Amino acid sequence: MNSRHGPAAADLSNCLICMGGQETEAIRTVREILPYALECNIDYFTSVMSELSTVLKGFDQCTFVFTRSVTELPQKFDNTANLVVLVMGDEWARVPTYASRCLAVFKAPGQHMKLAMHRGWPRFNAMAVVQYLRQQSKRIPRHHKNPENNIFAIPYGYYRLPTRDRVTPINSRAIDAAFTGSVDHKHRLGGLVKTNKVLSREQMVETVDHWKQGKPYKVDVKLSSYFPKAKDQPQFDDYPATLMDTKICLSPRGTHLETYRLCEGMYYGCVVVAEEQPDHWFAESSPAFIINDWSGLPDLLDELLGNPLRLEALQKASLQYWENTLAPASVGQYMNQCLAALSADLQGDYPEKLDQAA
Repeated sequence: MNSRHGPAAADLSNCLICMGGQETEAIRTVREILPYALECNIDYFTSVMSELSTVLKGFDQCTFVFTRSVTELPQKFDNTANLVVLVMGDEWARVPTYASRCLAVFKAPGQHMKLAMHRGWPRFNAMAVVQYLRQQSKRIPRHHKNPENNIFAIPYGYYRLPTRDRVTPINSRAIDAAFTGSVDHKHRLGGLVKTNKVLSREQMVETVDHWKQGKPYKVDVKLSSYFPKAKDQPQFDDYPATLMDTKICLSPRGTHLETYRLCEGMYYGCVVVAEEQPDHWFAESSPAFIINDWSGLPDLLDELLGNPLRLEALQKASLQYWENTLAPASVGQYMNQCLAALSADLQGDYPEKLDQAA
């Protein structure tokens, strides 16, 4: 949902998108001509910045730059005071080499890494350790040591979803469980080496295929090319309508533990079943069911789908979680607290707790 002030509530001329090289565009221009730039929903983040502009009294003293790069920014920002950078899509959780020159860096997905294992699955756990070590090595800046006390996590938000105009009551929805996304990723050594994303999603799909046999439930599993190419696949065309009509949204991990799917499922009022999430502020109160082993999914699905009253309560919890934590207004409020705490020149309310990456 957009901020209560709406995207047109502020000028936002100090909010810029890095388009590649030295080129930048105002966020409003990009929102109109390329709404899914940087592999994020610009409309969602326009609403975040609109909210921030109403609560951060020193908003016009800052320059906000959206980028995918963790190694460089356009040179015109080299000596910019109160520079705030929003890094989109860095699944390796690297420390931006320019972080020490910024007032703050906000990252989606967030900066904190977690070694997430699956119970009783040696192959997955071995790959988890390998990937964790790779991610840790990529977090080391090349040119400086940054204490990371100005790097904060923010949620992905939704990706290519239309603004919600209604929420279908969960027990009126036709699809009992759904997943739309990729399983294959980059093949290594002829497919002999599979990433944790591939291993997890293959197990989830196989488990669901076996569970639905002989069941009265409707399951919708659509497999697409790996993101971001998935958005160009026909399987993706029906994704919003499918999600709006789904009771239980299955949200397996990607390269990073965080995915758009968790936010999207909450936004449309689904019950979300996900893997372990990073220890970020916005995950603390999540009503998502966290599953350690997809082999336990059938029992969970049977339990949930057999209890309509519980499904209603869980849908209410999902929608409340979206409004209170993931909606643009809530993210803007969090950014306000972080920035006000970092700079005496930016007057605002100080937070009781900040989710820093250290």
